[in-house]
Amino acid sequence: MFIQSQRKVQLQLWMIYISVQILAIVWVADGLPPQLQQQQQLEVEEAPNTSGTNVRNSDYEYQYVQDWPKLDRKLGSVSAVAFDAQGNVVVFHRGPVVWNITSFDQLNRYAYIKTGPIVESTLLTFDNDSGDLLNEFGANFFYMPHGLTIDKNNHYWVTDVAMHQVFKFDRTISSTEPVLTLGQRFQPGTGPASFCKPTSVAVLENGDFFVADGYCNGRIMKFSPDGQLILSWGKNSFVLTRTFTLPPGPVPENFLAIPHALTYAADKDLICVADREQGRIQCFQAQSGAFHSMYSNSQIGSRLFSVKYLPINGGLFYMINGPQFTTQQPINGLIMSMNGSEIVGRFYPDVPQHAFSNPHELAISEDGSQIYVAELLPTKVHKFKRKGAAPIQATKVPKSTDYQKMPPSPVADSLYASSLTMVSIVASLIGTSCLILCLSRTLCFKPSGGSGAGRQRFSTASENIALHRMDRDGGDEGDA
Repeated sequence: MFIQSQRKVQLQLWMIYISVQILAIVWVADGLPPQLQQQQQLEVEEAPNTSGTNVRNSDYEYQYVQDWPKLDRKLGSVSAVAFDAQGNVVVFHRGPVVWNITSFDQLNRYAYIKTGPIVESTLLTFDNDSGDLLNEFGANFFYMPHGLTIDKNNHYWVTDVAMHQVFKFDRTISSTEPVLTLGQRFQPGTGPASFCKPTSVAVLENGDFFVADGYCNGRIMKFSPDGQLILSWGKNSFVLTRTFTLPPGPVPENFLAIPHALTYAADKDLICVADREQGRIQCFQAQSGAFHSMYSNSQIGSRLFSVKYLPINGGLFYMINGPQFTTQQPINGLIMSMNGSEIVGRFYPDVPQHAFSNPHELAISEDGSQIYVAELLPTKVHKFKRKGAAPIQATKVPKSTDYQKMPPSPVADSLYASSLTMVSIVASLIGTSCLILCLSRTLCFKPSGGSGAGRQRFSTASENIALHRMDRDGGDEGDA
């Protein structure tokens, strides 16, 4: 009689236990908040070379615009692209010149000076909507165009790696003669008045400007508006040209393996550089050149060709990587948040015949609604337009050299609260089931013949043996 009563109690307890487990499983499977269900599904479906959108980065979706620009001639290798003060798009290309292994000797001197400058216009201005050619200049001047920056006063800052020089053009004065020239013509050097294949320029509000002295010296130089050197920092760490050995492990800050592009984060007063052959961004205090921060992500790969900054959502970097030597990451555009170096979006041509091959530079409109990418080969300019009617709204960030933590968004708060609720309920259900199981083990036992005799667990001999065992065992060149 006692045994039958025990078995009846045990059966009821086990039925309760199974019911609780089923309830917990149903909650986990079907009770996720809709935001979390959507996020999980997108994370599973996201491909390495897609736009990479999810609930946090839907603002960063871009569509590819074909048949831009409209031009009745073929461009040469497009080394740079920028917006002018009127919002038009300016393209800097190399005409018939191609940078290859014979272009420079072992002392970084250009090998084809006698061939003369590029005879065709190298700087072309297009309407950013229609793609119509508006004007052009830069013929019979450049030998190997590289970088282009246009400041708020519509001054054109260009670099030529063959001439080892930096030029500033004011087109209201002349389109053929620069108003400022820095560097020694066709003479690479390491001194304060020389460059060796300079790559990029960034201009501050007060007229001071920075030059990335790029392929040989691996340094950043800051100048006054009239071209006087203020300060210089950085050391070349490119494995093919450095003259020293680095210890194993990550390369320290201030070591640059081809500083290939510059961008100025005005709201943070930082000058940031695409550290090309180390696949990372380094940021420095614009006033002192002191190191501030570093940003990297495995999705970039081993090489990073360009970076542009937008003061949106606490700070975003728009980047393009390039052909990879040591990793298998796809060639595409990436959008990185300064908060944790998280990749929040991607952009790339969704038309196979226009896929990225060797992108070199990019330009972003101030509101983030348009992206243009310059490509060396195929010789092309790619245009991307943000999906949706409204542009991304900029977030005002206090001007500070320190990180500013942005408050969590309502969506993030909802996800966080929902997940906490789910975890709490599931934990309670599992805890209840464990308590029921313990009660069943305690109450349902076989009585022994003697007073004070030990209890035996309601289980088979084989289960006891297995549990005992568990207790015992538990313990560029070419990409220029």
